[in-house]
Amino acid sequence: MSQLPPNAVSDTPKAKDRINQPNPSPAPSPSRSDNVHFVPASKSNLPSLLSRFGDASSSNWLEGNYDVWRGEGATYDSPKVQGYLRHGRWVFAWGDPLCEPTKEKRKEAATEFAEWAKEEKLKVVWCCVTSEFEEVLAEGLEGVGWSTLSCLKEDVLYPDRVTFKSRDLKRNLRRAERADVSCAELHLKDSDYLPDDETKTAIDSGLEAWRKSRRGLGKHIASASLDPWIDTGNRRYFLARTPHEIVGVCILTPIADGSYHIRNAIHFPSAPRGTSEALLAHVIQTMKEEGRRSLTFGASATENLVLEHNIRRGVRMRILERAYSAIMARTGLAQRGQFRSKFETEPNERLHVSFPPHSFGLGTLLALIKTLKVK
Repeated sequence: MSQLPPNAVSDTPKAKDRINQPNPSPAPSPSRSDNVHFVPASKSNLPSLLSRFGDASSSNWLEGNYDVWRGEGATYDSPKVQGYLRHGRWVFAWGDPLCEPTKEKRKEAATEFAEWAKEEKLKVVWCCVTSEFEEVLAEGLEGVGWSTLSCLKEDVLYPDRVTFKSRDLKRNLRRAERADVSCAELHLKDSDYLPDDETKTAIDSGLEAWRKSRRGLGKHIASASLDPWIDTGNRRYFLARTPHEIVGVCILTPIADGSYHIRNAIHFPSAPRGTSEALLAHVIQTMKEEGRRSLTFGASATENLVLEHNIRRGVRMRILERAYSAIMARTGLAQRGQFRSKFETEPNERLHVSFPPHSFGLGTLLALIKTLKVK
C-alpha cells in the first residue's frame, strides 16, 4: 500500500509506525479547535477514533448538528461514544457506537446510552446501524428485544473488482474525455491544511452554485451538511478540471480498516456531462493502486420498508409503510443508489433502524424527516 498523503499523517507518537503496517488505518493529525473549518474542541478526539472504529454513518458526527455522548470509564483504546441528532423528545442515534468490535462491548455501550436517554426523558431510535449491532439490539437491552426494520443499504464497492464496463458509465467517461476533463488529488499540507485562496474560492463558489441549482427543487433530505472544510487534516480531496476552471470535487473521509467514505462527489453546474463519472473513476483507480480493499458511498434508501425482528405488520406499521412509499415517490431518494450502481456497488449491505417495541410510528418518522431536512 502506498504512503498516505501529507494531510493524513499525524505527528502523534508512533503514527508513522502505524502507517508502515501492512494494513494501516489512516493516522489522523491533531485537530485544531481554534479553526471552525477543522474540528471543535468538544469533538477533538473523534477523527482519531473514527479512523480506528468508525464507518460511513459515524463519520457524520463531526458535523455541527450532531451531539456526542461519551460513556463512563471509556478510554482511547476502549471507547464508548455515540453521535446523535435530537428533535424534541426524540434522539436519533446515528450509526453504531464507537467501541471495541465485540458483541459484549456493543451491548455495554448501547445499554449505557439507552439508560442516559431514559434519565433525560428522551426516546431513542437507532438509525443506519449495521447487522452486527442490529443483532445486539434485537436480542435485547435489559431483557427487552428491540424492534428492527430496514429501509436502507450501504453502497460498498471494491476497487479491484470495478471493471467500468457499464454502457452508461463508458458513454459518460467518453463525454468527459472529449470535454478535456482532467482529475487529480489536491494535497493539503501543514500548517493550515487548506488550499490556496484561488483554489478554495473556486471550490466554495462551485458548491454554492450547486446549492442554488437545487433550491428550486425545495428542501431535500440528508444526514450531513455540505461543509468541505471540516477535519481537512485527515480528509482527502480530488478535483475535476477543464482547461478553464474547477468543475467538481470529491471528498473522502477515513474510517476503520484503512478504508474511506466517499463523503461528497459533486459536479458543479458548469461541469461537462460525465464529470461525476470521470472524477469517481479516478478516485477508484487511485484507491486500487494504493491497495485499498473497499470504499463506501454510505447509506442510500431502498424502495421498500422491510420489517425484521420483534415487530408485527399491524395498523401502525401499515400506515408507516404507506408513508414511507409516499416519501420515496416524492423525494426520489432511491435514485442515489441507482447512480452508485454504475460503479458495481455491492447490493446486499443492508442497514437497519431499531427502537423499543411499539415506539416508532408515523409521528416518529415525520420527526426524523424534519431533523434531516436541509435547504
